[in-house]
Amino acid sequence: MKTNYMISVSFCAVLAVLTSCSMMPKKSSHVKHVPDMYAVAAESSSSFVESSALPEHYSKIEFPEYKYVAPYPKDYRVQIADGITGYILSDSTLPLVDFTVYFEESNVPLVLKDKAAFEMVGSMIRRGSGGGISPHALEDSLEFVSASISTSVGTFLSAFEIDCLSKDFPAMLELSKKVLTDPSFDKTQLEIVKANFVTAYERRYETPAKVLSALKAKVNYEPNPRLWDANSTEYKAVSAADVKRLAKGVFSSKRIVFALSGDVNKDSAVVALKKFFAEWNVEPSKSEKVVPAPLAFARKPGVYVVDKDITQANITMNQPFVKRPHPDYYPTAVASFILGGGSFSSRLMNRVRSDEGLAYSVYSTVGNDYRDTAMTTIALQTKVETVDFALKLIFEEVEKLAKEGPTPDELEQAKKSLVESLPSLFDSPSSTASIFAKGELLGKSDDHYLDYVTEIKSVTAEQVKAMIAKYFDKEKMTISIVGPVAMFDSLKPFTVIPLDSLEFR
Repeated sequence: MKTNYMISVSFCAVLAVLTSCSMMPKKSSHVKHVPDMYAVAAESSSSFVESSALPEHYSKIEFPEYKYVAPYPKDYRVQIADGITGYILSDSTLPLVDFTVYFEESNVPLVLKDKAAFEMVGSMIRRGSGGGISPHALEDSLEFVSASISTSVGTFLSAFEIDCLSKDFPAMLELSKKVLTDPSFDKTQLEIVKANFVTAYERRYETPAKVLSALKAKVNYEPNPRLWDANSTEYKAVSAADVKRLAKGVFSSKRIVFALSGDVNKDSAVVALKKFFAEWNVEPSKSEKVVPAPLAFARKPGVYVVDKDITQANITMNQPFVKRPHPDYYPTAVASFILGGGSFSSRLMNRVRSDEGLAYSVYSTVGNDYRDTAMTTIALQTKVETVDFALKLIFEEVEKLAKEGPTPDELEQAKKSLVESLPSLFDSPSSTASIFAKGELLGKSDDHYLDYVTEIKSVTAEQVKAMIAKYFDKEKMTISIVGPVAMFDSLKPFTVIPLDSLEFR
């Protein structure tokens, strides 16, 4: 009784406090009243309940028609000078700025011995510092204002990026100009970079996924300088002179596209960037640059295995697809979504995982490439004992879809999901500006994302059947497997690829 009495007294005390608070007179104020969003929401919900009966089941809830129009590139595009354009998206939500500059230029080593040094150029232009600024001084300066400057050098594009507070953006522009137009390639920093590359090389096959990635490239592509692999001996032998020689002309392209987003005023930014690029002086390399050759397929369908003593086989099946733009891309994207790209709504996931429990993940994808011919893919992991059965189920589903086509519901769901995923591409001003900049460099039209919706919605069941038959053809696929060879007798004939022969040299 004593305990119950104490609880009762406590409850009454709390109730008294709440009651007294609610009865206290409100203070008058000359400040304009701002409605509480939660109160408004509660009031709206209450009104809805009173005026409309709740659905009997969640499946009967009616949602407004989906309407989304992707942002239009021309609305944000500016031209700074001949060959220098960009996209500016102002957003004052946070006092932050993201500035990325893309240089369209070819970067391919001419000889294999340059591959190791060439891979370090992107890191060393930034890490080696320059313009009279030491690496430690640069790091201290950036850390003091919570900013970052990063650089990269790729096959078709070189780039640098600045992330900082908006108040520091002018200073970061000047700092990046000093460092990146006159890099010094500090030898101490080079040793650190070399050690990182050596470690990465020595651990390149430490997981089945890494082995599978190398096997996939080896059995699908012809040798190409873009695919060359350097080794630890070559990484260790790189000198500062090697990196400096290969870095000549980087960031000197006359074709520049930038992406600027965040807390910036568009007009003021244009003025500042005109001055910035006018003073961006990097002499182009006097030596000729090789135009990157397209990746060519080996075109040898079959089963290829790397022997590895593991319990879960890692598998990928691949076939040459298309280089965009291409009319087959959109119908194949819809077809792949139905086959294996739609997660738990896809046929492969339902058959292989849900029905048979053979894999945690099984999926299909279609490559999206504007520079090379891409590939279609089906991939999964399954117990080594069930590889044969899993592959059998996968190709049964492929053949069934190619022969019978999708159901009306499958087709509608695939198109709806692909169209309604479009806003995720533009989830921030930074990603939007970057998408537009990269799109311009690839030659995408301003109407690209409007056309995307139209193209996806127009895909027919007959197109799905045709694309599955054309681009997921078992007879044209390479099947790459990492696992214990002794467990795969039922898959014979297959080719065993030694682990030490996966590199391109």
